[in-house]
Amino acid sequence: MAVFNFKFESVLTHRRRTEDQRQRELAQLLRQKMILEEQLRSLQQRITEDKNTMTDALSGHVNVSRIRQHATHSMQSTARAQQIAVKLLAMHRQIEQSRVTLLEATKSRKAIELLRERHYHRWCREQDRREVAELDEIATQTHGRRINHTMHSRSANVNR
Repeated sequence: MAVFNFKFESVLTHRRRTEDQRQRELAQLLRQKMILEEQLRSLQQRITEDKNTMTDALSGHVNVSRIRQHATHSMQSTARAQQIAVKLLAMHRQIEQSRVTLLEATKSRKAIELLRERHYHRWCREQDRREVAELDEIATQTHGRRINHTMHSRSANVNR
């Protein structure tokens, strides 16, 4: 039995690897985004807690150094939150670009797979055609042998 051989199999393999790589890159970016979002949530929670602590520190006996310490910490946390927000914005752009790149890689792979499928169906039709031709040839040869055998049998009977 003949085996189907797709002459662009190496191209298909390469495109599958490229698509897999693009998927890994997108997954890595999405993980980084989740980490940044978690850091931002944590900082926002800390800022809220610091504001509550500051409000409590302003009631009753006021400790100026404690208030100054909380204000400094709050400003640092706010600045860090802003830095993370800027990174997240850049990360969103990278993620969108990565998705576009992955989509292009997927389209390229699917195009070669479609070509492979067409070649495979053409190959199957050719195999079927060859098989039918072989069966026709066998039937013709068998029929020819029967006719020869019948003719030889008749001529042998006539000669007796």
